[in-house]
Amino acid sequence: MKKFALVLVSVLLVLSCGNRKSRLLFEVHEVDYRNKSDITLNGTEVEAEWPLEMRAIAVCDSFLLVKSGDNEHILYVYSDDLKLKGRFGCIGRARNEFLTTTVQWSSAQILRNEQGDAMIPLVDMQQGTKLLDLQKSLEAQSTVIAAQNAFLGRHIVEYTDPDYPGRTVMSTVVRNQYLDNDINHRFCFFHPITDGYEDKVYTEPVFAITLDTARVKEIKMLSRFEVKDADYVNGFMIKHPSRNIAVQVLHILDYILFFDLDNDRAFAIHQPGSPTFDDDLPAIEYTYTENADGTTTYIDTRVHCFRDLAATESFFMVTYYNCDYCHNQTDVSDIEQAAPELLFFDWDGNFLKSFKLDTHVDDITYDEKNQILYGMDAANDRILRFDLKNVCH
Repeated sequence: MKKFALVLVSVLLVLSCGNRKSRLLFEVHEVDYRNKSDITLNGTEVEAEWPLEMRAIAVCDSFLLVKSGDNEHILYVYSDDLKLKGRFGCIGRARNEFLTTTVQWSSAQILRNEQGDAMIPLVDMQQGTKLLDLQKSLEAQSTVIAAQNAFLGRHIVEYTDPDYPGRTVMSTVVRNQYLDNDINHRFCFFHPITDGYEDKVYTEPVFAITLDTARVKEIKMLSRFEVKDADYVNGFMIKHPSRNIAVQVLHILDYILFFDLDNDRAFAIHQPGSPTFDDDLPAIEYTYTENADGTTTYIDTRVHCFRDLAATESFFMVTYYNCDYCHNQTDVSDIEQAAPELLFFDWDGNFLKSFKLDTHVDDITYDEKNQILYGMDAANDRILRFDLKNVCH
C-alpha cells in the first residue's frame, strides 16, 4: 500500500509539473544556436572624418549614416566612398533643430514616403519625434523636417503611492519600431516601472501597437511579474524592412521574441539548457569597486546574451555573447567588450548560421547590396568593415 501511495504521489507530481503553464505567455520553440561558429570574420578599420561620440550607424541606399552625440549635429551622412556629404540636426529650438543631443534613433530604422525617399525618424526626448527627409536635406545642405509629432519616446506614469503622495514615476526609454512607414503608428515595448528599494511594481512589461498616443492593442509578456524580473525582460528590437514583423532579443536571457503583427501571432525561441522565466531567477546585483585614484569602476556580473541587430528581407543578424568564444576572452574584464559571435536567423525563427567577429563592436548595420557588415566601436571612435561576400548567401 505504501508503495502504491508513493507511486501515486509521483504520478501526481509529474502531472502537475506537466500542466504548469510557463510564465512567458508565448509559444516557445527550443532552438540550438550556441557555439556553432567555425569561421572568424576579420574586420578592417574604415578611415573617414567620423564625428565624436558615435551612437549608432545605418546603411541607407548608397549612404552610411552615423548618429552622433556631440553638441553640433545629430546625423552625419557619408557617401559609399565614405566622403562626408552632410551634417544635419543642429541643437536649437527651431522646427528643424533639436533641443538636446540625447536623441533616439530606434534600431536605426529607415522609413520611406510614397515616392520611396528615405525618412529618418529621430526622437527628441524634450520636443517629440521629427522625420528628417534625407534627400531634401542633402540637396539643401540643411536639415529638412518632413513631419513631426509629440511622441517623446518615454513612458510616464503618475502613481499615487501611500508613502509618497503625488509621486510621479518615469520608466526607461520606450523601445519602438514604426509600422507602415508612419511615425504615428508604432510597435512598442513598455519596460516595467518598478521600485527595487520598496519592492513595488507600478507597471508590468507589455508590448503594444500604438496609433498616435493611444494603445490599439496590448500583448502581455509574463503571467506573473516581480520586481527582480525587470532586468530580465529588457532587450533590443528590430523590424522586417517591409513587413510588420518585429523581433525583440533579450539582453540577459537566451530568448528571441517574434511578433507577426499582421497575422496576430507571437512566439519565442530559446536556447536549450539555458535559464528560463520559469526558473528561480536571482535578483541582479550591481558591484562597484573604488580605485586608488578615487574613481569608481562598475563590475558587470550579468550573463550577457544578445545585443545589436541588422535586418534584410530574408534574415536578420544579431551579436551574441553567451558563448564559449566570448567567455574564453580573458583579456577583457567586461564581456560586453569582447568580440562577439554573429548569429543569423530567418523571420520564422530558424537558426541559419553563425560566425565569430575578430573584434568588439557596439552597433552593426548591413549593406545588403555590397554584402558588407559595418560595426561601430564607440569606445575607440572607429568603424570597422567585415566582408561577407563569401559567407553570406
